[in-house]
Amino acid sequence: MARMDGLQDFVFNEPTKIIYGEGCLRELKNELIRLGSKSVLIVCDQGIVKAGIADEVVEIAKEIPKVQTHLYDKIIVNPLDITMDEGYEYAREKNVDTVVGVGGGSSMDSAKGIALLMTNGGKMREYLMEGKIVSKLIAPTICIPTTAGTGSEVTRTVVATDHITKFKDGFKYADTMYADVAILDPTLMRNLPPPTLAACGMDALTHAIESYVTWKANPITDALNIYAIKLIGGNIGKAFSQPENFDAKGKMLLASAITGIAFDQAGLGLAHCMGHPMGGLFNVSHGVACGMALPVVMEFNLISNTKKFVDIAATLGGNINDLNEYEAAQKSVSIVKDLLKILQLPTTLGEVGIKEKDISQLAKDAMGFPGMRGANPRIATQTDIENLFKKLL
Repeated sequence: MARMDGLQDFVFNEPTKIIYGEGCLRELKNELIRLGSKSVLIVCDQGIVKAGIADEVVEIAKEIPKVQTHLYDKIIVNPLDITMDEGYEYAREKNVDTVVGVGGGSSMDSAKGIALLMTNGGKMREYLMEGKIVSKLIAPTICIPTTAGTGSEVTRTVVATDHITKFKDGFKYADTMYADVAILDPTLMRNLPPPTLAACGMDALTHAIESYVTWKANPITDALNIYAIKLIGGNIGKAFSQPENFDAKGKMLLASAITGIAFDQAGLGLAHCMGHPMGGLFNVSHGVACGMALPVVMEFNLISNTKKFVDIAATLGGNINDLNEYEAAQKSVSIVKDLLKILQLPTTLGEVGIKEKDISQLAKDAMGFPGMRGANPRIATQTDIENLFKKLL
């Protein structure tokens, strides 16, 4: 039974094999051999192709005798369900047995979505919008993140935008949708533009803070999230301002995966409820949308568990000496607001093309995520969410 006043019963499972280190992309060869791969689909976007990373992946795979490689590079930000359907048809045409997702969350989610269809059949919209059960494990999948934000490489979630309604949602079913392997190579972030790094980093911080304060959190997820918050707070500025600082980028990459493991178990909250419709309706990048929503949601949630927000403030380096508990908790909000300014990220809806007249629809769509809304530590009505959006005008 769920409890709001004490330790929850919980099950913790993370089956994805994680490989970390500068240059560890080379381990892709051994993992493909271990999985018995013969026909490999590489899923990415055009940016990964232009950066030469897709070629690196292809060349490593080709070192294995008789392995065929195929490239599906049509992934876009906030990928559509039909893009995954098309990737599945291409995979079936090429007799693909293994999927490798390379890039940000959009590419990795798409890779997992294609792998899901390879074993379960049907159309992505059936799972995304119609509640079709994922009855079989997805096809063998390897995820290779080139950004530090989504944690998709270690979660069992696929996020897609319905091409008909433009409703963006994520879904998962039991333990069927994990990637087999996550390869975390900081050198693959070498060409990541600072604005993209900042947005992805704020996505990771949103994951860590939201899943730290959900009522579904447990001691294991708490430990993971506090460490992720510490890594992000200590390294996001260095990674943003020092493009060749692979130590800082590596720690951001680890933080993203660590909190990915945690939020996959503990859930997320209202910042993600608000962020998804901004992405689905207005194509705002996920990290920008969630980062913008995070401070107002934190302030809304403060009363639910001030002690945890005090922990967040202290972990982010806030000076909370001589402050009472509520003042110290409030410090966590001001630190996040300052971080958004330092990283030069949008803090108002107008900066991303959203107007006051759009708030009603955004709030309505934000209510359409009962899982995340239900995990939030403070109950929120549609009016509450409208008011949170208005604070971003």
